[in-house]
Amino acid sequence: MHNFLLPVSQNEFNLILEPLGPWGEDNFDSSPVIIAVSGGADSLCLALLASRWRQNVFALIVDHGIRNESKEEAILTQKRLKCLGIPSEILIIENFKRGSALEERARIKRYQILIDTCCKMGSVDLLLGHHAGDQAETVMMRIQSGSGNDGIASMALITDLPQVRLIRPFLKISPQRLKETLRKENIQWVEDPSNQDIQFTRNQLRKELSVSWKTSGTVSLLLKRAWEEGKKRMENDQLQAHYIMQNIIVRSEGFALFSNLSMNERVLGALIRTISGSIYAPLQKSIQKLVHSMRKVTLGGVQICSAGRLGNWWLIIREEKAIEKAKVALPNIIWDHRFRVVIPNHEVDKDVKIAALGDAYKEFSCRQGLPVCILKTLPAFWRKDRVIAVPHLNICFDKSISDWDILFQPAQSLTQSNLFSTIKLA
Repeated sequence: MHNFLLPVSQNEFNLILEPLGPWGEDNFDSSPVIIAVSGGADSLCLALLASRWRQNVFALIVDHGIRNESKEEAILTQKRLKCLGIPSEILIIENFKRGSALEERARIKRYQILIDTCCKMGSVDLLLGHHAGDQAETVMMRIQSGSGNDGIASMALITDLPQVRLIRPFLKISPQRLKETLRKENIQWVEDPSNQDIQFTRNQLRKELSVSWKTSGTVSLLLKRAWEEGKKRMENDQLQAHYIMQNIIVRSEGFALFSNLSMNERVLGALIRTISGSIYAPLQKSIQKLVHSMRKVTLGGVQICSAGRLGNWWLIIREEKAIEKAKVALPNIIWDHRFRVVIPNHEVDKDVKIAALGDAYKEFSCRQGLPVCILKTLPAFWRKDRVIAVPHLNICFDKSISDWDILFQPAQSLTQSNLFSTIKLA
């Protein structure tokens, strides 16, 4: 990693970011490019350079409230951003509790509130400050956990989610360079003490890798491995998209039909992930066994079985026991990690909830030919203990919500389009 202490120039940053477009017009009448800012050196450096790259940017600061100092640090970060001429908002996660899997739960909540806010602001681009050190740690963690090649590719320059693009321009830049950039500008940042807590696996690896930037070259090897696997993943994504078009039918009701012809672990994993609404696919070993011997099974929050009267297919549906409980049907709320509530004019009726149809399917004589196992998993609008609408069956008993809808919008799409390299594929 040569010149790992050289500050990042504005021209270098612009040359990295521009190919990651398209970017919208840079005027204050359009939605801003959003920057996730923790207050640490990496995200603060990102905010600084992004604000000089274009005018219309906006920073979001997330306060989990895990540490007593977090509120004060969020306010301090907002003041620093204001001095840089960057508008911002502090997003507070209420009642976040410590406990097991703290890092993972915090990460999920953080992304959830960031993405929800981007949607409210009409923004589709969310800049993240992950750098080469974060990437190297992620590669090492995934190698140690036995991840497949896709996992070892680690973080992408661009990750397309249903609502936003996650963009990470610093993945080839060392954290030392980001700090040096701020030092050159006499800008201070927040040091999170939890980053030194070696009870967390990532912090252990960070400590182990810290000496390799100048000596062993381990970091360079890890980044090279991520780049190689990332390029392969982009190629496999293209092949997967073609296979899916030929062999898989995904229905808006939240289930899918697939042919077992030439099915591979990668495609089946993506299919399970999409129908379950999960971020990650099940362990590769479990999927491999299933591909080699397709059978009725429950795995990763889905049920796989013969499609029966739907034809000579395999059916994959949401596991009924794993479905999320009822929640108030607010505008754009995501239920069961898969369905988005659409309410025109953002009207609110807190007596209306969204939940699975369940055994209430028996009330309907018209089932559109769908098997009972699918009907029971359909999202429905409820008022108290009575079903008032099932949009996917075109059934509505309450005129006040006749224009409400429910869209299938899983956390991860079936076809991926992560960008790991700006090099064009053949």
